[in-house]
Amino acid sequence: MDRVSGRSQDAQTSMSFAFPSPDHMPCPDCGASVPLRGDAGEHSCEEERRIEYRLLELRPEIESFPDDLAAWLDSPAGRFEQWLAERDR
Repeated sequence: MDRVSGRSQDAQTSMSFAFPSPDHMPCPDCGASVPLRGDAGEHSCEEERRIEYRLLELRPEIESFPDDLAAWLDSPAGRFEQWLAERDR
């Protein structure tokens, strides 16, 4: 029994809400809205859209790259690689 409402948990689980099923879902490769029924098999990804979608997915990594590189260059492995690159010039 729920202390707040005074109802048993069985009554709460029987009153679940059903969400409507969507008509469209995003394409996993390009992010375009693709209908689930009908002509869903006719979708083909445009190369430019796939690239933009992939860049959108990678944005956090791209934005953190300068800080990650600086941290690596401050590590022993990074300092060794800098030394080696200067030596091999």
